[in-house]
Amino acid sequence: MDNHMNHRLERLRGQLVATAMRKQTFLHGDVLLLSQSLDQLILKAQAEKSKSLELQESKPV
Repeated sequence: MDNHMNHRLERLRGQLVATAMRKQTFLHGDVLLLSQSLDQLILKAQAEKSKSLELQESKPV
């Protein structure tokens, strides 16, 4: 995972936590939207990492 992706993940995670604390619930619509966005970004990061590992494994030594 590159630094840009890591920064985006951490920023979004911080927004999620701050919003949940401000709303005093994880069930508020704003919190749920942030959570879904974070989930999508995590899946994207995992897919990129998996693809990168597959490319490394397929290279001859």
